[in-house]
Amino acid sequence: MAFFNFGSRTDLSSPFTEEQARLLTWTKVLEEEAVKRRKITISELKEVTARCAREVGEQADFKKLLLTRAEGVLDLLRSKSAVSLKKPQGIPYLLIGSVFAVLAFVGGVLTNEFSATNNRINLLSPPLLGVIAWNLIVYCWIAIAVLFNRGKSPVGLIRRFFAGALLKLQTRGSHGQQALITFYSKWTEAEMPLLRGRIAEILHFSAALFGLGLIASIGIHGWGTEYTVGWESTWLSDKPSAVLTFINLFYGMIPANSDLFNQLTPQVIESMNFGSGHGQNAAPWLLQLFYIISLVVVVPRILLGLYALAKTQYIENHFPVDLESVYYSNILRQWRGQTMLIQIIPFSYPLTDKVKDGIQKFASELHPENSRCIFSEAQHENTKLPEIPAGEQTEVIAVFAMTSTPETEVQGRFIAELKQKALDSKALLRVVIDTSGFLARFANTPQRIAERKKNWSNFLAPYGVSFAFVNLTDADVKDAAAQFEQAK
Repeated sequence: MAFFNFGSRTDLSSPFTEEQARLLTWTKVLEEEAVKRRKITISELKEVTARCAREVGEQADFKKLLLTRAEGVLDLLRSKSAVSLKKPQGIPYLLIGSVFAVLAFVGGVLTNEFSATNNRINLLSPPLLGVIAWNLIVYCWIAIAVLFNRGKSPVGLIRRFFAGALLKLQTRGSHGQQALITFYSKWTEAEMPLLRGRIAEILHFSAALFGLGLIASIGIHGWGTEYTVGWESTWLSDKPSAVLTFINLFYGMIPANSDLFNQLTPQVIESMNFGSGHGQNAAPWLLQLFYIISLVVVVPRILLGLYALAKTQYIENHFPVDLESVYYSNILRQWRGQTMLIQIIPFSYPLTDKVKDGIQKFASELHPENSRCIFSEAQHENTKLPEIPAGEQTEVIAVFAMTSTPETEVQGRFIAELKQKALDSKALLRVVIDTSGFLARFANTPQRIAERKKNWSNFLAPYGVSFAFVNLTDADVKDAAAQFEQAK
């Protein structure tokens, strides 16, 4: 659920790149920390916004304003502090990908070394079979995952592992600096789709290079070395028919050399046993291996890598930035010179003067740019909903007391009806659960508080509204804003 409905995003901003989104997020973190520590004031930030608005002109889009403002805020912070404000760097995907590519190619070369002993290639060798079988398993997993995810790309365990490892490296690189720790805690979620895509790209291209390394090693050795091909096995030594079936099934999956397989009989297979025969010249089998590795490993992996590359490039150039969050909405409202009306509607909860004062303070700190509050009378189960004013940017806040137990036929129906009325008025609805009374009553039983919060959270989740637990007599604005964003 967005905070404000400012219409289509296309009338506000063109897409952001990853680097631009990184700059905005870093600026936001530094700005909020500086305000909290009173290194800069809201008035100074307003001056920066106004100056940047004049600089970009009335015809500029919101993106240009935000990027210009970000540089202006960083200049302001530099003038207030000698601390380095260098933007956190991104993950060096090119370097990591290059290292993986080299290791994969070398691994393919070494696989041939492990699978060929004394110039003999064992058709039942686990290294060769493992390469082909592993890739087939990956393709089956991708196909099944796509079907079960309704067309969405799957996220495998390997991809999750590498993503988690890279994110940990980034976080550890913050060296305990609070600004960097805060930045990475916010950036991680936004970066994850790109990170997983880049890892998929690296893994697919590395797998293709592994296959090319295997082909290159076999081909080069085959030029100056006479390979013989055959088989040996502890379990199948007296079962040439089973070996024949396996070879036809596994190595014949690519019908590139039918003459090679037509001549195979149990007697021929038995003569190819290294224990009782001498094998065969490996040339036709090597060509068949080249076909299989190329068509099962190299080509599909290159295609999958190109697909991942296209997706990640799109994300890089259309990086998600939540322009409807409190932070950006406040900037937008100042840029447009708009006033936001915050309509407070309590349910079965008459607001005391102290709570009203708390809401006023909470709202003014949450939305410092041109906002004002109005209070409606407390609503009840059969009360007619109040009118929601039009003509202004309006946010409706439904207030519940956490001391009450939510019920679908009571609070649930009220939320559903109020949400529809807010949508009809082009207003946005949020829910605040006032914890002040419950905390005062059960201050010594934190388990009871956690259970009630879980109860309310589970109850509100199906309604698709932003909500936060707030002590309206002593509100933590930063915590509330984080809850609203997480509950969208």
